[in-house]
Amino acid sequence: MGQASHKPPILLDWATISYRSIMRGVVYLVLLLALGGVFFYLRAARRATPEELALQEINRAERMYREAQAGSDASFARVIESAGKILDSARLSYERKDFAEARAAAQQSQSFSQKILEGSAGESFTAKIYKYEGDVKIKRSRQFVWDDVSANTALRVGDQIKTASKGSAQIIYFDGTITTINPGSLLEIRELFEDPTTKVRKVREKLNWGGVSASMPGANVAGSFHEVATESTTARAVSRSQFQVAYDAETRRTRTEVQSGSTEVQAGGRTVTLKPLERMEVTGEQVTSRVKLLPAPDLLDPTDQRVFLHEDPGTESTTLRWARVAGGERYRLQIARTALFGELLLDKSDIRSTSVQIPGLQEGNYYWKVSVIDSGKVESPFSEIRKFKVASARERRTEDSSPPPLDVVDFLPSGHLVIINGRTEPGAVLLVDGQKVDVYDDGAFTAVVRMKRDGPNEVQIVAQDGAGNTTRMRRSVYVESY
Repeated sequence: MGQASHKPPILLDWATISYRSIMRGVVYLVLLLALGGVFFYLRAARRATPEELALQEINRAERMYREAQAGSDASFARVIESAGKILDSARLSYERKDFAEARAAAQQSQSFSQKILEGSAGESFTAKIYKYEGDVKIKRSRQFVWDDVSANTALRVGDQIKTASKGSAQIIYFDGTITTINPGSLLEIRELFEDPTTKVRKVREKLNWGGVSASMPGANVAGSFHEVATESTTARAVSRSQFQVAYDAETRRTRTEVQSGSTEVQAGGRTVTLKPLERMEVTGEQVTSRVKLLPAPDLLDPTDQRVFLHEDPGTESTTLRWARVAGGERYRLQIARTALFGELLLDKSDIRSTSVQIPGLQEGNYYWKVSVIDSGKVESPFSEIRKFKVASARERRTEDSSPPPLDVVDFLPSGHLVIINGRTEPGAVLLVDGQKVDVYDDGAFTAVVRMKRDGPNEVQIVAQDGAGNTTRMRRSVYVESY
């Protein structure tokens, strides 16, 4: 009889897990996740030390430098070399435990690398329409259709901007110039040039009809200019200046006037330098007149951004006053509801006194400016633009304790300037580095701020609502040396 075979025993091990145990485990897991979240939140909320801040900027500079090296060509050789040398300097400062210097050098290296990255991507800031009112159209280069503009529309060479009779727009360029296009005008962008190594900046515009005002800042290097041309005349500013150009296409008459600084005007093979408060008219290619202008009146009252509180605004009068100008025979007053004066509420040019009373203004924002006209019917430039607000005292919310919102959408460094676009509470008073900035009825604002020095700068933005509540914000920016 053979040996019986033995089958291995089958062992079963049962475990019973209660519903309560499962719930307890879930609760423990949730608590563990919550504690982890609190830990990471507290870690993120903890103020970084100077050493950590410097290391963060160096790491970012190294990453941008590698990307710039990979995407650059021979034209950026000097820029990439500068970015690398400054990055080495940041590392040495970090090793010496000079964390403030290390952070500043790393930020400067980032700015050089950023220029290369923007240049290779074709997205560098050159020009934008940052304000517009009324009917404003744009036609892109090599296109045949006119489209509506929008805020922060980027512009390129060959683009044309057309304003209707009740439309106006402002362009800001990388050289810091702000060009205001008057109602009923057509402007074309002819050149946008910046040498990344020498910092020479050139902007050319062609005015086909209508008028523009240009405000060019200083601090641009030699060889830079901003130019506005018509069919027969070219006006060029090479340093800080404010000038206007108007062109009538039917009569072929160009009028150029300078408020401050100087402007070179070329016409008929001649070059004439206009000084402050000078105006020259050219018909065809012949200079037909050159006159000296009276200075613009100084505005006295109301102060800028003043708020008039009335129980019933419709029954009250608002008084506007300005200083008398010697040699002036009469004054011209313009009032609008918007900052670019695209649509005027009042345009009165026969005022013999230095004050007027405006009855029954409705609630809202108002903008005003004044010019003076001499006995020869020659009109001066307009004064600065001031803003005031009419509000109902019955609707003032004194119980409001909430600070106004303050949101910065764009913070765009451009040389020694920073362009800031954002939004706050409608009616709020906004200060950027102590400078009052206009806030539109929808709360939007745009500020162009000149930095105080080369290297690291800090910009302070303050918004205050009608009840006195304040919101503050600080942003850092690095300005390259020229």
